[in-house]
Amino acid sequence: MRLLCAPAGSGKSVLLGECARQCPVDTRLVYLDLRGRGIGASALLQHLGDALGLPCADAASLDQHLQELQQPLWLMLDDYPRFPDAALDQVLNQLILEAPARVHWWVASRRRPKMQLARLLLDGELFELGSAELAFSESEVSELLQQLGHQWPRPQVRQLLEQTRGWCAGLRLRLLGCKPGQALPADAGIGLQLDYLKREVLDELPSDWQLALFTLAQFSSFDHELCEQLLGVGEGMQMLAQLRDCGLFIEPVAADERLLRVQPTLAPLLAGQLPGSMTKALFRKACQWYASREEIRPALEYALKADQQEVAASLMQHYTEDRLLRGRDLALLLEWCRELPTTLRCSTPRLALLNAWALLLSGHLDEGEVYIAALERFLPQPSARRQQELIAQWKALAGKLAFHRGDAERARLLVTEAIAELPERAWSQRLLCYLLQIELVLIDGDFERAQALNRAAIKQAREHASLAFESLMALEHAKLLEIRGELLRAESLLSRLHTELSNAWGDEPSPMHGRSLLRRAGLLLQRGSYQEAEAVFGAGVQECQACSDPAAVWGLLGLAELDALHGDSTGAFARIADAERLMQYGHINVQLYQGLLLATRARLWLAQGRHAQAEKALRALLAGLPALPPFGAPELNVRLRLLLAQAQLAGGEVREALDSLTAMHVQALAEGRRPLACEIGFSLAEGWYAWNKPAQAKQVLLDALAMARQMGLASVERAFSQRSPALMRWAGKIGSSVEESEPAALLSRRELDVLRLIAQGLSNQQIAESLFISLHTVKTHAQRINFKLGVERRTQAVVRAKELGLTD
Repeated sequence: MRLLCAPAGSGKSVLLGECARQCPVDTRLVYLDLRGRGIGASALLQHLGDALGLPCADAASLDQHLQELQQPLWLMLDDYPRFPDAALDQVLNQLILEAPARVHWWVASRRRPKMQLARLLLDGELFELGSAELAFSESEVSELLQQLGHQWPRPQVRQLLEQTRGWCAGLRLRLLGCKPGQALPADAGIGLQLDYLKREVLDELPSDWQLALFTLAQFSSFDHELCEQLLGVGEGMQMLAQLRDCGLFIEPVAADERLLRVQPTLAPLLAGQLPGSMTKALFRKACQWYASREEIRPALEYALKADQQEVAASLMQHYTEDRLLRGRDLALLLEWCRELPTTLRCSTPRLALLNAWALLLSGHLDEGEVYIAALERFLPQPSARRQQELIAQWKALAGKLAFHRGDAERARLLVTEAIAELPERAWSQRLLCYLLQIELVLIDGDFERAQALNRAAIKQAREHASLAFESLMALEHAKLLEIRGELLRAESLLSRLHTELSNAWGDEPSPMHGRSLLRRAGLLLQRGSYQEAEAVFGAGVQECQACSDPAAVWGLLGLAELDALHGDSTGAFARIADAERLMQYGHINVQLYQGLLLATRARLWLAQGRHAQAEKALRALLAGLPALPPFGAPELNVRLRLLLAQAQLAGGEVREALDSLTAMHVQALAEGRRPLACEIGFSLAEGWYAWNKPAQAKQVLLDALAMARQMGLASVERAFSQRSPALMRWAGKIGSSVEESEPAALLSRRELDVLRLIAQGLSNQQIAESLFISLHTVKTHAQRINFKLGVERRTQAVVRAKELGLTD
């Protein structure tokens, strides 16, 4: 049996006709167009008997005839009756199950007949296509457009596909009247689609079915319980089942089929058939129902659709900062707030706090500052406890704003006080303050304290069962691992986080989901997995843009880096322009992204030999740069100075560049920023070589190469080899191969001496006496040894040294 089961306009009859034309020459073809009408079991038998030339058309005679056939037979039933008929389905079921293998049944239907299809499927005798399989794919839409003479760019093809979801009738109706060479008007074919639906579907439905379909089309999703609320208790679920059985464009939102929706292509057309007064009454019902179940997000959405602004403002107070990090809640909350008058948005301290946090989290610093200032209107509070709580909440917000404004001292002070003063019920705000503390510590380079703060914050997030905040802290931990050069551990953590979020939150886009993808893509880029990085960057950008998260700019800049690596500087600059537009259109504060954009531009300019332009732009930015880099980029200010030093080297300003690079290199090594130290080391080697100091250049370069390969920093090494191919060849000559001279490449001679004595179990004081050096020098050598070998303790250094053959 071949079953084509899909709603009207899916192309079933066309496909069945095409199959009929492919019928083998030795096979008899019987084609019946049943036109979807309710014909009953006896009428179906009569049609089949007449088509087969039988004098008697009862079930037994028909079955006997099929059993006696010698020639293969194709029986095609097009447009099978659209309304449920148990007797009809039972007769067809019996005929199919008892027919011999040489009889092939083809059925095209809007509804799935009530038959023993599972048995056919298990026996390998059923091939079924539904609406998903019959929908046009992007390549098929492109082929259709070419046949119609349209030469549209890919974005326009995708837009058409998104508007129609590949629905065959929708595609054809939208393209009617669109002449070759013309762009598709936004409202093309909308009226024709509605006329088609009325003629082919709606006019034959009972009035109560029509009303039910128009009602459900008002909602982006619904379940059986909501249908009871909207369509009548005791009737709603039954009506929904009938609509689904008849293939009336109702489909599951996800694989579990808990939530349903009217096909998004057609929902606006069907929803428009109800008058506005009826739709608002439906939205009020939905708001009340969701509020009774404490599902705040949909309740708030439908309160606004019902023009109940006071109800919406009241519901909004139930939102927590934890909810702002889930799904599209942050973007939706900002969107909903714009629908409320300003007086309502600041009518209570909770609303002012919530709006302030939402705006600061999304990068709208100036707007957020207005709501922070509005909190002063609610002082004094009626009790000392509430007064202290509101002031602590103000400190948390003011501390976050100070951080983004670049005021490090004010941010540290306010955040520390807020953490100490916020009450237990404000745990989500305390965790946001912890997040800022961790970022400040990462900027300072105190990684042990950052790890301790992260552990404490994760513990609190778990105590409150907040996956959103636990994910935020996991992203901070991954960032810490990346800064220390533990790229594989960071990537493993991010992959695990992505899986946990997918399992918990499903397919809905969310900032946490998108950011985990973008940070993992950045690690893949560093490790040289360019193809995979591009795919993950693209997915992360899509996730972030879907929930209006400005972090999408990170993905666009990452894609620009990949374009540059592939030699496509035009595409790279276009990506940067896209990122800039994204931030500007979103009214994101310029301080949050100007350094990121310039860093990417400067790398491109340097690759093109435009060092003077890079130097000028970098000097101008660094002169007015805030003390703190933007959130999420704790090393940005140092990297901007590194780019300036690279521009100076390219322009012949070697002495000034060397001084800057040396200072940065020493600091990066001391703080344990291994990837950054490696990158600076390559530039420092260029500086020493240009200053005619080959011995210093050799040691720094071999150290940098060894560290790059130890950490898997393929992109850093590749960028250096593209920037200085001659120096890279020189490194190969002096070192033969890094593998053959690995001890020299990893550690200096004095560091090797210290490591051998450590392996013998000597204390630092004993090593100092044996080598006639100070205790401080021994400790410095020990720190450098641990750093270069990628370990934290002496015992680990000994084990690692033995693995590399550095000691006996």
